[in-house]
Amino acid sequence: MHDGLSQHTRLELPLHRRMVTHYGTDPDSGLRALFRFYGEHEISFDEPDLFAFGETLALQSQFAAGEATDWGTGYDWSRIRPLLQHLVDVEILRVLADDATSDRDRGASVDGGARLSPLPPAPCAQPRFWSEGPALMAELTGRGLDTGHLEMVMPVFRVAHVALDAEGRQVGESNVFPKALRVEVPTRWRTCIYPGTRHQSDRPMNVSALKSMRGHWPQMMAALARIRCAYLERFPQARGAWTVGHVEQLATMVLAVPTYALLHPKRPVANGGLHPVLSSLFRVSDGLRMAMHQMLFVPIGEPARPADAATDVQDVLAYAERNYSFHSEHGVCAGPRVMIEEFLTVLLDGGAVDEPAGGFEPAVRQALDDLDAAIDYGLRGLRVYAAMFSLWPAMARAIEALAGAAAQWTGEPGERAATLREQLDAALSALRDSSYLGTEARRSAREAVYRRMYAQCGEGLGLAPEQNNLAEALSRAERGEQLEVVARAAAVVLSDTLATHPDAPAVRRFADGTARFALRLRAVMAVALQDQRQINRMLGRVEPARAFEAADADLHNLLQGTASRRVPYLPDLLRAFAGLHLAVDEQDVVVTEERAQARPVAGDTKDSVDMVSVDVACDSHASSWRAA
Repeated sequence: MHDGLSQHTRLELPLHRRMVTHYGTDPDSGLRALFRFYGEHEISFDEPDLFAFGETLALQSQFAAGEATDWGTGYDWSRIRPLLQHLVDVEILRVLADDATSDRDRGASVDGGARLSPLPPAPCAQPRFWSEGPALMAELTGRGLDTGHLEMVMPVFRVAHVALDAEGRQVGESNVFPKALRVEVPTRWRTCIYPGTRHQSDRPMNVSALKSMRGHWPQMMAALARIRCAYLERFPQARGAWTVGHVEQLATMVLAVPTYALLHPKRPVANGGLHPVLSSLFRVSDGLRMAMHQMLFVPIGEPARPADAATDVQDVLAYAERNYSFHSEHGVCAGPRVMIEEFLTVLLDGGAVDEPAGGFEPAVRQALDDLDAAIDYGLRGLRVYAAMFSLWPAMARAIEALAGAAAQWTGEPGERAATLREQLDAALSALRDSSYLGTEARRSAREAVYRRMYAQCGEGLGLAPEQNNLAEALSRAERGEQLEVVARAAAVVLSDTLATHPDAPAVRRFADGTARFALRLRAVMAVALQDQRQINRMLGRVEPARAFEAADADLHNLLQGTASRRVPYLPDLLRAFAGLHLAVDEQDVVVTEERAQARPVAGDTKDSVDMVSVDVACDSHASSWRAA
């Protein structure tokens, strides 16, 4: 701490171009406030006469402390000194010695400097795509999946990530999902020189992708304007009144254009043949989609927004800056602000765009000729996504209920019952500490977004209102009259784990929670498969050889890898530690008892919950119970 500030003390704001401004409402006073975001720090000014101080601060690289008294009206040194001292104490400002190397001097040597790749070696030797069929998913997860179930586990906005374009670059670039399918692509990386949170970040920017995008920009913007018009024909209410939900959907429809070209029923573009205009359009639009997804689902930094919250170009830009949306795991966005603003202005404000002088190149023109079909595919895919991902709030709710039921077990539990209770407690702790689903308020908010997405996409498809209510569709598919049948079957199995009678209250409470989850799982799959089948008809896919099952619903999480796992998949946990196997598809719930010796991953109880799967030696009994 430096506590000897005088008006002559030289101060520096290191990397001052990183500081981001936002005017908002102070959560305590409810009054207008100025917020400054700088690295890990948030600086707020709630006194209006200090706004000038906060505004001017971000413009300084170096200054004499006393100069700050001239940044506003009536600033006495006695008032300004404590503010500067606090900024020094929290290491936002630093005191410069006479011979210190300044940020300005350091920046001159690194601005725009070449950087080594931040990526680990690519795990995949050659480009792959989902048209390879069940074998590819089996390689990645150990479980094959028919292409006719692809969108059930791979969100529609990620399907094209792994594809290679005609320039030899993957559509998803360094953010390819799943990571296991990323291939080596020659890429130039440089330090980011743009102002904002990206400025001279430790993470570099991909200038190879930027160079390609610059070359195709006029056609990209003209294509973007076409897609915008097509979206507004289906959703005229969004014209001039954009909401967060509509912008996410619009961005996804842009992604659907190149994706549909890769999946076209009669002339799919070969892997390695996608036109760079389409792949570049995907990349820039995916950045927007991720920012909107963050607004809707990530309540960190600031509260998540409802899908019907209003937004516009400047709101999106400001949110992206202060919430680090320009940053990814390995790099930062390479687009200069002028390009990002032009992209958003064309997409949201309908900014004027001239058609390419020579017209669109044939492959781009063909993709735009298929625009209506591509949007149909995108809307159907989002409905599948909304239905399938509504499973996770329900599963979090079930884990909480089952952990609560297990906490009420009385007496000295046997070893298996004690282990099950420990695993549920660990899962509940992981939910609350490491996920976005740890509270009922967050689960309900996420479900509300899914319901609105499902309904709006149905409206865009011209479906009848009764086909667009996700909550009612799931309720109908649950077939509540079967609850007692499934609960009774689960109680019989659990009575062995708990070494008590199936009708004991402790068993019945736990069995009832298990049955409710199993029926919700079945309902989620049944509802999502309705739109999945429409996608398959649209794309001329062969009917899947086997039914979509409970184990398939976890494949998206398996594709993320063990490092991303927050909580176990509940059916895996019940099978491994309760001897209760839930075999679920859209028609049936089959409860099977298994004598299982669970071998959790190494580590303590909490570590064992971060598993992708549990290694289990099973002796399945012949008896089973079915709720059809």
